[in-house]
Amino acid sequence: MNKFIIFDLDGTLLDTLEGITEGLNLTLKELNISKNYSKEEVKSFIGNGARRLLFLALKREFNESEYSLYLKNYEKTQYISPFFKDVLNTLIDLKNKGYILMINSNKPDEILQKLIKNKFNGLEKTLFSDIKGQDSSIKRKPDPTYLNELINKLNLKKENGFYVGDSIVDILASKNLNIKSIIVSYGYGNQKEIIDNKPNYYIDEFKKVEEIVDKYE
Repeated sequence: MNKFIIFDLDGTLLDTLEGITEGLNLTLKELNISKNYSKEEVKSFIGNGARRLLFLALKREFNESEYSLYLKNYEKTQYISPFFKDVLNTLIDLKNKGYILMINSNKPDEILQKLIKNKFNGLEKTLFSDIKGQDSSIKRKPDPTYLNELINKLNLKKENGFYVGDSIVDILASKNLNIKSIIVSYGYGNQKEIIDNKPNYYIDEFKKVEEIVDKYE
């Protein structure tokens, strides 16, 4: 049996909130906008990609030069982001048990790839079968098109699949894929919204992912 696990990144594997907040506030300062968001405010913007985050922060449409400035700052401040507790050890354990691991994020793909390389320091090449962020070639999650194609390409069966994330977007992605959802409570998603949408599993520690997937034969 080829059990596979797809992971969100922000709020699930890495605590990127401080870096995202710093990058956004730096952008606002450089645009001469007198607003400084708190981490709690920025948390509510996360989940649907960088364009949506900037739109929510500015409360208006933006031009491409403003977006490019934001992406430059967004990348620059991301590298301070630490792993959440037990993430790296659990990922290594899962891989050693033969699980197929993937990362799927609405973070811009170019920034995602650089951040993954920086944080995993080469280990990502052996841990993950696929790492994909948002770009113009695919629709952002919860649209299932990209992951459906990937699952078919890897000849996997959906009944053996899990999606691990921290928000309603990840629950909807798992439902659209028809695989089981595991949602972490320590992330950035609205907790009431998550509970109301009934994920298959709702956990407070990342290491519990291993306990859950191990139960399935």
